[in-house]
Amino acid sequence: MFRQLANKIVLITGASTGIGEACAKIFHSNGNHVIITARRLDKLNALKEELLKVNKNSKVLALELDVSCEDSLQRFVKDLPDDMKDIDILINNAGCAIGVDPVANILAKDLNQVLDTNVKGVFNVTREFLPSMIKLNRGHIFNISSIAGSMWYPNGSIYCASKAAINAFSDVLRKEVVATKIRVTNVCPGLVETDFSVVRFGGDVEKAKVPYKGIEPLTAEDIADNIFYCASRPEHVQITEITIMANNQASPSVIHRN
Repeated sequence: MFRQLANKIVLITGASTGIGEACAKIFHSNGNHVIITARRLDKLNALKEELLKVNKNSKVLALELDVSCEDSLQRFVKDLPDDMKDIDILINNAGCAIGVDPVANILAKDLNQVLDTNVKGVFNVTREFLPSMIKLNRGHIFNISSIAGSMWYPNGSIYCASKAAINAFSDVLRKEVVATKIRVTNVCPGLVETDFSVVRFGGDVEKAKVPYKGIEPLTAEDIADNIFYCASRPEHVQITEITIMANNQASPSVIHRN
């Protein structure tokens, strides 16, 4: 059962689609103020309009943010209004995967883009808002990792390494804030059907459908529902990690398909 969770300021990175968009919807519809960020401002503005049609009483702030770029982050922070600077819930969702190349064939630009987004982006956004959480002695940080962070597979070296780094980051962060009321939850989804695969396969929609054939995958709403559940626990309860897989999936490679 959810406890009442309202009037919190929720910052979501990568909110223009997928898990980030679903998180924006569930938190805002329950009476929280959301800051939605991504690189595509047009999609954020469309989402903002959609959210306000459902709930006009809670704020929605849509701001462009490329988490892999320090200059973009600083512009974003500067544009935050004073009444939305103290973040209650941070959802580090922005991430990407590019290709399925073996290590010998990896391009430097792909390596840099994935690590800059998935790893450096989480570090930079967190360290920007963590001091305020520590000062106020409150907050909840969600890091969206993956089962790939602990269940490694061939041709996924960059992505697996990036999510393993997030697993370590979450564990270290939780230990560093153990004397505070700040909670840290590491979220590790399995197969979730979103635009994620389309990006991974360079826009090839047909290739992007292949991983989900023969199985009912998770949806972005499934992950958002679990995140909201974790956030709505009593303040003395900290769900440190949640691994979510579709039924008929046991690992990235062990999947029963019909």
